Formats: sequence, structure tokens, C-alpha cells
Amino acid sequence: MQGLPAGKKLRLFDAYLEARKLVSDGLLVGQEAMSVSDFPTYISKFFRHTFQARFSEIQGSWRSYTRDFSVEDFEDYTYSSWGRFPDIPEKSFEGPYEELALVEVPGASINLREWGATFALTRRLVISDRLGEIARLPTLFAEALARTMSKEAAINRFQANPTMWDGNALFSANHGNLGSTALTPDIAGVNALIAAEQAIDAQTDAEGYKITQPGGTHSLIIPRELRWVVNALNTLPTLPNSYASPTVMGMPNQVAGRYNVVEEPYFTDINNWYMSVDLKGELAFLAHVTLNGNDQPFLGLKDPGVLGVLGGDDPYSFEFDEIEYKIRHDFNFIPIEWRGVFGALVP
Repeated sequence: MQGLPAGKKLRLFDAYLEARKLVSDGLLVGQEAMSVSDFPTYISKFFRHTFQARFSEIQGSWRSYTRDFSVEDFEDYTYSSWGRFPDIPEKSFEGPYEELALVEVPGASINLREWGATFALTRRLVISDRLGEIARLPTLFAEALARTMSKEAAINRFQANPTMWDGNALFSANHGNLGSTALTPDIAGVNALIAAEQAIDAQTDAEGYKITQPGGTHSLIIPRELRWVVNALNTLPTLPNSYASPTVMGMPNQVAGRYNVVEEPYFTDINNWYMSVDLKGELAFLAHVTLNGNDQPFLGLKDPGVLGVLGGDDPYSFEFDEIEYKIRHDFNFIPIEWRGVFGALVP
């Protein structure tokens, strides 16, 4: 392909025409025959590669704090669990063994939601694309879907504090996991983090037993605006008693090094912060539901099914007046557990 004069744009369609000519001259072996009906296939390969790269690139951090669930259809599934055995009783001499029972503990309803849209490339747009706008379409579509998923997870199903299956908000006094203290890079911030850990430590299950935490590092989920505040709390060995009006310097930082930090770029409230003891396991608070484990969207091309009957090799008479694409993805985010997470909703 020859170099372009300075300032000249190359249409995607021009690249297709030149590739087809090279194939017909025997100078290039195409994976598909470059006939007048192949431009949709040609552009689809370009769309697929560009879409997938951008879709992964622009996602928020929800994969870091969601637990994956796979379902087989669009029916409702109840996420329930077993309770616990009581303490094992002492057996009397020559007496019978006591029979124990387990309780099934109800939980959230797990289901899928279907998301999708179409967009079309007109014949006129393809032929007249001198500004390279077609090349931007898969990027724009990937951004739209990634943004939709990230906002659904981070805002609608998390930061908006939705109502759970038990009728209470995810973060609420009834759940014992609600705070309101802002994080500051001082001892007051340290005390806020300690109070959050103590609230989680006090949680009990449906039968009154203390929850069993997985151990390891606690995680803070924060907006980017709190990055440097949390960095100070998590790394500095000493802090002032008050960041705004310090009177005592060099006080020991009891929480230094305790936290894994997840920054969520899609959070809209820049003051709220959250702590979790289990992002992916039994105490994970947010479910990511997929259809048969498929976490990649479908991007399809509609087959025009039109046949030219007059013959000839007019490169602009390919078999469509419009190339229509459809994007579809089946997913949902559902809050399922509150005992392993704490939220500070700062007024």
C-alpha cells in the first residue's frame, strides 16, 4: 500500500478495496475471498479486535470486589445457605446420641438481566468516511457497554445503598454495618478504620453465632479522591492527632499496612468509603451473575441476505445499503451479604 500524501485521510473502505485488488492480482492471500460481498466480514474483524481491547480497558474495578455466579437461564435462583450445628452435647453413660439438625438460611434472589442495542453503518457513511469515524465506532460501543456495567455495579448496586432481600438497605443500622465518619490522614481517621473493623467483628449469623472471617488483609474500597488520604493511613508509621489543627505530632499509627486498597473510578460520591473482609468468598457482598459463566458480550452482524442480479463488479454495489450490528450481554449485579462489609456514608 503506497504512502499517503500529507494531510490525506484513508477510508476504511479504501483499505478494503486495495486489499481486494491485491488478492485478485495474486499478490495477497486473503482468509476470505475478497468479493463484493465481503466488506461486512472485513470490517467485522476490525470491529471485533478494537471492541474487545477497549471493552477490557475502560472497565471499572468491580471485578475486584464481586463474587461470580453462573446460572443457566433467566429464572430466579435463591441464594440460600446452611446454618450451623449447635455445640456438640455430652453423651450420658450408655445413653443415646442426640440427633442434630441444620437450618436452611434464606438469602437473596439471583437472576439475570438482558442488555443490548443495535447500531448501523449506512452505505453513504462507508463510502464518504474521510475523517476515519468508522474506526471509532467499535471504541465508542465498547466504552458504552463497559461504562454501563461499571456504573451498574459501582453506583446502582453498591454506592446507592440498595435495599436487600431482607427489606433493609445494604448499609444500615439494622445490619450493624453503617458509619458516617470521613477518612482523614490523622488519628481520627485511624479510629474510624478501627471502628469499622470492630463493627464487622461484632457481626453474627442468622442463628446468633459469630461469623467466621477468612483472615488475611482487609480491603478498603474508595473513590480516587481519597487515594492520598488512604495512602497516608496505610503507610505512615506516625500521624498527627488532627490533620486540620494538629496539636500533637508523631502519634503511633495502629492501622499502618493493614489494608488492601481498591480504587473505584466510577464512584460518584467522593467521601464515602467501604471496608470488606472477604471480596470473593462466602462473605462477599456483591454478586456478579452471568449466563453459563460467559462474561464477554456478544457483538453480531446482521446478514443482509440481498443478492445482486445484474452482475458486474461495481465495488460500491455490495449487498447492503446498511450494515447493522447488535450488541448483547446478559449480566446482573446483586447485593447478597452484609456481614462482611462496612460502609461509611459521609454526610
